[in-house]
Amino acid sequence: MKLPLPKVIKTKRSAKTTHKSRTPTPAGNTVQYWLPVRDVSNGILRRSDDRLVAIIRVEPAAFTLLSQAERARRIAALHEVIQALPGAVQVCAVPRPIDLDAYITGLEAKLVEVDGSRKTILRGYVHYVRGLAATAAAMERRFYLLVTGDGKNKGVREELLHRMMELVAALNRAELQAHLCSDQEVLDLLFCFFHPAQAAFERAAIPAVAPVYTTAKDVMEYGLD
Repeated sequence: MKLPLPKVIKTKRSAKTTHKSRTPTPAGNTVQYWLPVRDVSNGILRRSDDRLVAIIRVEPAAFTLLSQAERARRIAALHEVIQALPGAVQVCAVPRPIDLDAYITGLEAKLVEVDGSRKTILRGYVHYVRGLAATAAAMERRFYLLVTGDGKNKGVREELLHRMMELVAALNRAELQAHLCSDQEVLDLLFCFFHPAQAAFERAAIPAVAPVYTTAKDVMEYGLD
């Protein structure tokens, strides 16, 4: 005995239920849409989620040249700074090649002024420095401290700047050179993250400071850091 099959009742669906909701495609958006950064103003970075980020740059110190007592004193002072950090702080170290173009230009200018054996030694040193620049062997390491704040609340920018200035003063008391990053320095840091390959040989408009040595022996002994 065959049982009758149930009839399929077809119902009309509204146009709203049949079509899936579509999110607008970002094809027509600018490059700003793809970056997690909305704005950089007065040394403060505003992220796409409205969080504010203040950045401190800490200069490297010649720690190996210090005595044991000086090392212990600086380590203790830095430990006090870490214990007094205002909330969550991100520490970032960025290695990058040193821009030696200005340094090489200065050496080439000195070639015209010297003569005799000095000129021969200086020409060999210029060739050596050019090799360092071509192979990106001369590296520097930049250190940054990043502190965030909620940009949706009023007065957060002023409070964040105040906290950062106190942190800079504490680092200076620990015998570390630190300062609040300018807009150009913030953009240079972002450039290192967003385009590291290009940042290896292209610089932002920041004057490069390269150490000055008299002989190639000094470079081999003290390095270029």
